[in-house]
Amino acid sequence: MKEFLRKPSKVALTSLTATLVVFILLMGVLRLAGVESRFVHMFGKVTIAISLPFLILNPLFGFIYSFYIKGKRKILYILLHLACVCTISVFAFMAFMFRYFVPFAP
Repeated sequence: MKEFLRKPSKVALTSLTATLVVFILLMGVLRLAGVESRFVHMFGKVTIAISLPFLILNPLFGFIYSFYIKGKRKILYILLHLACVCTISVFAFMAFMFRYFVPFAP
């Protein structure tokens, strides 16, 4: 683990990949909202509860870590993480707010 954290390029790439995978999983779970099954609803609640904080914090971690990359890929990683922070994290934050704090949410 120590060697992995010393390579900022690998950490930034892993963070970006994990963010995209969890976001696609969350979109798939949200498509199952019309299914009338207790298991699907419980799976959806657990997935949302775990993935939303992850989608808020993980792109920020990768964005900060991408500043330590040396070379030409630094700008690319910074822009990709900034795009994830601006889109996926904002979507996750809005979904979290509507899910837990807004009384008129579905």
